[in-house]
Amino acid sequence: AETAGKSVFIKFYAPWCGHCKKLKPDWDKLMDEINGGPGSLVADVDCTGEGQSLCQKHGVGGYPTLKYGDPGDLQDYQGGRDFNSLKKFAEENLGPTCGPANLDLCSDEVKKKIEGYMVMSPDRLEGKIRNAIRIVEEEVPFMKKVSAHMKKAKSEL
Repeated sequence: AETAGKSVFIKFYAPWCGHCKKLKPDWDKLMDEINGGPGSLVADVDCTGEGQSLCQKHGVGGYPTLKYGDPGDLQDYQGGRDFNSLKKFAEENLGPTCGPANLDLCSDEVKKKIEGYMVMSPDRLEGKIRNAIRIVEEEVPFMKKVSAHMKKAKSEL
């Protein structure tokens, strides 16, 4: 399913899991009621099948695990597991997110940045991404060393 510009609510599960089986009717009802809107997606991922790598990527260790938010930065859901709690949470927390598809939801500063990237050629943008990654990979180790040194020096005062 397409997730660009959407917030998601995902159930990571295993078919053999008793708690997952108990949650299934309410989760299926939630998917029926919430999906179809422009800014949100409610889904489930079978961690024993094709979704195994997705489950590993998101650090799923037990079942069912519920996560929500931006697809690239999911948060753990800690609320109730009954339909009413899930629906209330989804209605209050899911919706379109700031991004190229929803510039009106972005701050002026972020909107300006995104618009600047959108006028670049794909090759130029990929080059900027590679350069940013290189800078981070080179600078972060030095920053960590300086930070550790400063903490040590401060503790010796």
